[in-house]
Amino acid sequence: MYSVENKKILLLGGTGFLGNALIAFLVKENVNIYLLARNASNRKDLQKYKSNSNIKIFDWHLSELEIIEKVINEVDCVVNLCGILYENIKGDFYKIHSDFPSTLAELCSKNNITNFIHVSALGVSETSESKYSRSKASGDRRLLEKFPMAKILRPSLLYGKGDNFFGQFSDMASISPVIPLISKNTKFQPIFVNDVVSAIIKLITNKDIKGNIFDLGGKFAYTFESLLKILFDIKGIKRFFIPLNPNLMIIPALFLERLPKPPFTVDQMKLLKHDNILNGNFPGLDDLGIEPADMEEELAKIYSK
Repeated sequence: MYSVENKKILLLGGTGFLGNALIAFLVKENVNIYLLARNASNRKDLQKYKSNSNIKIFDWHLSELEIIEKVINEVDCVVNLCGILYENIKGDFYKIHSDFPSTLAELCSKNNITNFIHVSALGVSETSESKYSRSKASGDRRLLEKFPMAKILRPSLLYGKGDNFFGQFSDMASISPVIPLISKNTKFQPIFVNDVVSAIIKLITNKDIKGNIFDLGGKFAYTFESLLKILFDIKGIKRFFIPLNPNLMIIPALFLERLPKPPFTVDQMKLLKHDNILNGNFPGLDDLGIEPADMEEELAKIYSK
C-alpha cells in the first residue's frame, strides 16, 4: 500500500476548482504543499491556508521561473493544474497551456524531479478548430518531449460542489425560468472532481503505473440537455430550454468575449460542436484502480432540497 504522507509537493494552478479539492485531500494526509499563486498576499481565498504549517504559499507569476527553481529543489513531486477557459490577452492559451508546461518539464528534468503530473483536458487535438484544444494538445506533446516520464491526466467535464457547469446553471435557474441550451445534443462524460484527485494521488504514490496519458471520464455519457434535466429534476424545479446552435452563437460571442469574464466565447462555441467523451485510445480510471462515482448520487448530495 502506497502512502502520500510526508511527501513534498509543488502545486501550480492550485487555486481553482480541482486545486481546492486536491489540497483538501492533501492537508488530511500530512503532506507538505508548496503552493504557487498569483497575487497570493492579497487573495482572500488563500486566507484559509495561512494557519496550516504544512502549506507554504509563494507569490508568483508565470514568468518568474526563479521561484520555481528555488522551490523545486525541495520537493518530491510537481503537479501542474494551470489552465484558462478564455484569453484576456491574445496568445494566453499557448503561453499557459503550451509554453509553460514545456518550460516546467525542462525544469523538472534539469532538477532531477522523477514525478511530474500535468492535468490537461479530454479530447484535445493539435488539429482542432478550437485554439483552447490545440494549445492544450501542443502542451502535452511538448512536455513529453522534454520530460518523457511525465504523467498527463485528461479529464472530461468536472463536477462537484462549486463546479463551473452545474453550479453555473443552478445559479442561472434560480433567477430565470428560461435556460439557453447551446448545442443540446453534444455529449459529455462528466467525472467527479474527487475521482480526478484520486487519480493524481495514485500517480504521486505509485511510480510503477505504466503509460503517460490517461483519459478520465465518468460511468456514462450524457447530452448537454440531459445533464441539465438531471440537475433540475434533482432540484425539483421546471425550466424551459431555448435550443441554440453554436454556429449561430459565434456572432454574439464575438462581442461578449471582449468582456473581462465573458459568459461564452467563439472558441467555446467551436468546442461545443464536438462530443467530449472517452474513445478508448488511452488508459483511464479502470487502469488506475478507481471506480468512478455515480454522478446522479453525487449531484443529489449537493442540490437536493
